[in-house]
Amino acid sequence: MEESVKPFLLFERREDVNVSWNIDENYKIEMTKGDTPTFGFEIFLPDGSVYEIEKGDRVVFAAKANKYDSEPAFTIEADMESKTISFKEEHTKALEIGKYIWELSLNKENGYRCTFVANKKLNLTVEVA
Repeated sequence: MEESVKPFLLFERREDVNVSWNIDENYKIEMTKGDTPTFGFEIFLPDGSVYEIEKGDRVVFAAKANKYDSEPAFTIEADMESKTISFKEEHTKALEIGKYIWELSLNKENGYRCTFVANKKLNLTVEVA
């Protein structure tokens, strides 16, 4: 993939995972803190073709309390074989309820990094139990 080609993302909600969360058309994620949703993704090139994952490619989800934080509150490395991002309880359990921002980046083995979804909202809601 050439550096000038910027992929974008299409989220697909997995119907086989039954948890309380939502991703809207603007990529805003609403979820209960501590929940463990899994969502699938596909990367498309500007011409509409599917980006073919190459050996050494990594997709990383990162969330911060605000864009000025030097480090993310948490990161999740995608499963590249199934093209899924799976939250674990420890990713959000200890975080404050409220709004965060998140991004998704493609990191290639040669050091090239493309943040193809950026500054999207994540809203963590209260857990009842």
